[in-house]
Parts: sequence; structure tokens; C-alpha cells
Amino acid sequence: MENQALVVVDGNEVSLATLRTGVAEAVKRAYGAERSYAKALNQIFAFDWFDFEANDTSDEAKLVKAEKTLLYADLKAAEHTNPSTVWARIRKYGKAERYPTEATEGAEGEGDGEAEGNGNNQRDPLTRNIEELMNLYKFNKRQDSLPAKIAEAQKGIAQALIALGVDLSMVK
Repeated sequence: MENQALVVVDGNEVSLATLRTGVAEAVKRAYGAERSYAKALNQIFAFDWFDFEANDTSDEAKLVKAEKTLLYADLKAAEHTNPSTVWARIRKYGKAERYPTEATEGAEGEGDGEAEGNGNNQRDPLTRNIEELMNLYKFNKRQDSLPAKIAEAQKGIAQALIALGVDLSMVK
């Protein structure tokens, strides 16, 4: 059932459907922009830039850190609440673009677990935790009612996402 309720946002009357579509389109644009940026970084950096960690002090790592700093500045200027999650996704996309068979080899499909041997172990720990907890959080939020145990677990999931730097007010 599509909600046609009208609300006032920034002084304008708009439907929830319009706002919902706007969110979906923004996510699609962000996804495409992140992938394009990762592809461009692969072209600029002949080395595996996505594997560098924060404590790396090599000359190559300094180049990556400089680019990362510029991205963070742009994201903060756009009032993004957690640039590190964006960077984690871009790193993941860069690695998947450069090594497509490695990223998909043996994978059973989107959303499958990451048990040993299924081939879907390319996400860094931050990305994996955020994505999987976010999926649970959103699933539980969509339910009309939750058993008491799951409602209690939802509080813990929310706390974990906050600890990882996710602004839950931005989650729809």
C-alpha cells in the first residue's frame, strides 16, 4: 500500500511517495558516483590503493591518504556524517573492479553469508559490519510487530551501528 500522505518539508507540501523516490534516486546516484570514483582511482593508481591501511607510511600510501583527505573534506562540506563508510565502499568497489574474478569467485550471491570457502570475503571488517547490521536494522524496522526478544536485540543493533559511526536519523 503506497502512502500518499502529504507533509510539509522546508515550507513545501510534498507526498511521502515523492520523498521516498527522491531517496532512492539519491542512493542510485551515490552508488554510481562511488563506483566511477573507484574506477578512476584504479586508473590513477597502478598499485592496489584500496589495500592501504591508515598506519601505512609508504610514499604510495601518502598519495592515497592525500586523495582520501580531499574526499573527506568534500563529504564534510556536504554535511556527510560518516565519510569513512563512503571511503570503505569506494575501496571495496576499487578492489572488485581491479580483481573481478577474485571478488566473485565462488560467491553464492548477494546477501549470502561469508562462511569460510564461499568466496564472498572481500569486504573489509567495517564495511561488512555496517552493511550486515544495517540490513538487520532496516528489516526489523519494516516489521509491523516484533517479538520481545527481537525488539530488545534491535536496541543492541542500533547501539552497534552508532558505535560504528552510523547516524540512525539518516537511515530510512
